Amino acid sequence: MRNFLLGALAALVSTGGALAQTLEWRFHNSYAPTRVESQHVRELAADLRTRTEGRFVLNVFEGNAMNLRDADAMRTMQIGTPEMSFIWSPFLGRDDAAMSSILVFGLIRNAAELTRAMPALQQSLIEGVRRWNVEPVGFMQLGLLDASIFCRNPVRTLEELRRLKLRVGSREQVETFRALGVAAQIVPQQELYSAMQTGVVDCALYPPRIVNTVSLQEVAKHAISTGFAFPPTPYVMLAHQARFRALSAENRAHLVAAVNAMEARSTRADQDVADDEAARERLRAQGVTFHGTFTEAEQQALRTAALATWDTLMREAGGQGPAWRARIQAALGAN
Repeated sequence: MRNFLLGALAALVSTGGALAQTLEWRFHNSYAPTRVESQHVRELAADLRTRTEGRFVLNVFEGNAMNLRDADAMRTMQIGTPEMSFIWSPFLGRDDAAMSSILVFGLIRNAAELTRAMPALQQSLIEGVRRWNVEPVGFMQLGLLDASIFCRNPVRTLEELRRLKLRVGSREQVETFRALGVAAQIVPQQELYSAMQTGVVDCALYPPRIVNTVSLQEVAKHAISTGFAFPPTPYVMLAHQARFRALSAENRAHLVAAVNAMEARSTRADQDVADDEAARERLRAQGVTFHGTFTEAEQQALRTAALATWDTLMREAGGQGPAWRARIQAALGAN
């Protein structure tokens, strides 16, 4: 009996020691559970649990359950609540103008161009995040979203667009299209349908894949592709730097490996092309007519305007901005 009790006590102590070694981190995700990004994060958490046999757990809080603002990400991640999150750098305009403008619309047309630019882009983002004493653990790819122009009436050329009012979503898009002679203005998402319906704007720069989310196809029955993707800046996976560095070498390696695996899963260039075409087919069935793509000369004009906008924004941002722009542009080979 004495030996039995001693054995049971030893087993209990052993179990308690194993439990004590379990590490739990909070992972903040501001996106809704239905977003593909949320799926990637859930898979990351499951993968890390598997790799560590349950000894390192990411407790994922979705749908902004932690009530944190994306614009505050770099400040929040210095505090340590949560231990981990991710950010799309264009959301950082208030705190870090250079990271928020690290890519602009009109630079990337396809997967080949993105592949050329990605190492320089990621290197620059790593430098930018570390400047905030936050640890960049890796990346989640955003993917390539076709940037089309949806209009109330047929538009087949850039020249025809110059006679109309265009809705865009950011300042850099305003500047680029104005340089092309197009009257561009920012209209909030929630106001876009009525603005198009009432003629406040005639056209809108929007991805075919998500047009249905704002019912734009009901009031804009004509579309033309610009030939470019919306800026495919990857999400940066963030960790509280001191806690990341305090991880055991084994846990740190498992976390980085799980994030790298997630990046590989989120890189889906072939699927992006298929998804864009499937979206156009759905929209055609709903009465939308697609009028092809801007000509090569029109695309080159758009890129030239975008490069000028990018140069202006990065010079305004100062700091490492101009060097990052030069590095990424050299990798991209854009001129």
